[in-house]
Amino acid sequence: MNIRISPFYNDNRNDLQFVSTEEFLNQDRYLLGQVNQKTIGITFRLNYSITPNMSVQYYGQPFVSAGRYAEFKRVTTPRAARYEDRFQNLPGNEIQYDAVNDEYHVDENLDNMNDYSFGNPNFNFRQFRSNLVMRWEYTPGSTLFLVWAQQRTGSDGTGQFSARRDLTSLFDVYPTNIFLVKFNHWFSL
Repeated sequence: MNIRISPFYNDNRNDLQFVSTEEFLNQDRYLLGQVNQKTIGITFRLNYSITPNMSVQYYGQPFVSAGRYAEFKRVTTPRAARYEDRFQNLPGNEIQYDAVNDEYHVDENLDNMNDYSFGNPNFNFRQFRSNLVMRWEYTPGSTLFLVWAQQRTGSDGTGQFSARRDLTSLFDVYPTNIFLVKFNHWFSL
């Protein structure tokens, strides 16, 4: 028997995460934001040889990830020599969050009219992938495989990282199950 358990945690902060492309005055506005993303998960592998001709392998990986966006900016001069000159931050008087519609409204020219809007990019993503394989070599060169694969995927847009809540929510998601039988038989000629 061989068991391997590999937990992982990643805390990623990216100041230039793409958010949306919107149009204003017949020009595209490329919007970016700072995302703070946290991901936690575990990879579990099991290999067990019941007999020399029969084995079981299992792989499972639940993980959850959450990202919150802040400091929105628009690309102004993407090839400027100085990094700071490539973007313009959207200050509080230009951007407002609409909680009812879960989107941001931008008044770029400050005329008290919304020039364009984009959806709230915050996210929570949850996924569980697993497969179980039983292999039986019933005669030399002839093998029977029984496979069960399951996947669960869910998401929402809060952006609040809570490993316990997200992992619990993950197993409330209705799974996709795949069952497979593979049969190989070796013929000696």
